[in-house]
Amino acid sequence: MEFANVKAFAEMSKDLSEAMSAYAHNYNLQRKGLKAFADHSEEEQKKLINKAFAIEVAKQSGMELPDLNNKTEVRRYAMNPMVRFFANQIQDVMIDMILPETLMTGSLKYFADMKFADLGDTIKFDIKSNSLFTVSKAGNRQRTTNQQKTFRTTVTMAGVNHEITVGTTLFEILTGQAYLAEEVMKVARSIETAMLFDAYDAFTTEMNGLTGNLAVANYSEESLITLLEIVTAYNQGRKAVVIGTPLALKAVLPTNTNYRYLLDDEYVKLGHLQTFNGYDVLPMEQVANPYDSTAYSLKLDDTKLYVVSPASDKIVKIGVFGGTFSHQDNSYDNANKTIENTTEKSWETAVVTNSVGGVIKRLS
Repeated sequence: MEFANVKAFAEMSKDLSEAMSAYAHNYNLQRKGLKAFADHSEEEQKKLINKAFAIEVAKQSGMELPDLNNKTEVRRYAMNPMVRFFANQIQDVMIDMILPETLMTGSLKYFADMKFADLGDTIKFDIKSNSLFTVSKAGNRQRTTNQQKTFRTTVTMAGVNHEITVGTTLFEILTGQAYLAEEVMKVARSIETAMLFDAYDAFTTEMNGLTGNLAVANYSEESLITLLEIVTAYNQGRKAVVIGTPLALKAVLPTNTNYRYLLDDEYVKLGHLQTFNGYDVLPMEQVANPYDSTAYSLKLDDTKLYVVSPASDKIVKIGVFGGTFSHQDNSYDNANKTIENTTEKSWETAVVTNSVGGVIKRLS
């Protein structure tokens, strides 16, 4: 979904919109280890975005830019409430513009789906029954059998507000001491990380709580194949896949002792098999967990494998409500003369699905 403010921004501020979109695209390519910033260097793109941003702030606020070499005048300009208002508004729309692409660069697409609504609205998920009708034997003179009907369940989701408060950098951006592109990407990455963590927590909590045939205590080749068959069958034939961290996926191997790996085999080049008994094997990108008390800890569990059907209804739903909104305190409100800028974003995450998934809890 493209919010109306993003569409209007792309039409009204074409140069800045296109420059930021190109930067974000190259930034995400760089994150994946792919060739990026081929046409223009990263430094050139960041300087171009700063220049286009300053022009847009002046145009939308109606306040003419001062001599950017006169830092005293730039400081006064950056403190102008009208200038700050439109600078925040432009930055908010830029975050909304790049956030969807940033979110979907990782493994979220295997098990999560996203819906958008306006601020203050609710999102409804209609969950259809995944079961089939029972076919009964009947005599030739029997007109009907037991009447059956499937019902759908509606789950309503409301947004939860989230905030980030940082020191404002408008003065530094206008004077070239900081880059708007970096600030926007950092905020977008921070929101992305928080959303990802919510989605991972919802997914792993649900999967780790599974019981019966959907939860396998210890890994074996036979147990994984059986689990893949169960998940595929109960998702109406939508083929299951194996997902897990790169370390977890190293356990997915044939148990035949006569099997040998050559230097050009996919397992040697990638670190895991791409297919296992006809089922795809997909890595979940491991992410840093700066919120953990243990230094340099990681978010995802390296000891578990998950089985899902990406073509079926996604297990986790993320609702995003309205655009990004920022506000600042007044100049000199703080004793150290810093100006705090708070960015707000509303979303919620929950397990809402008619699909079946499975987990292998221990790999050894």
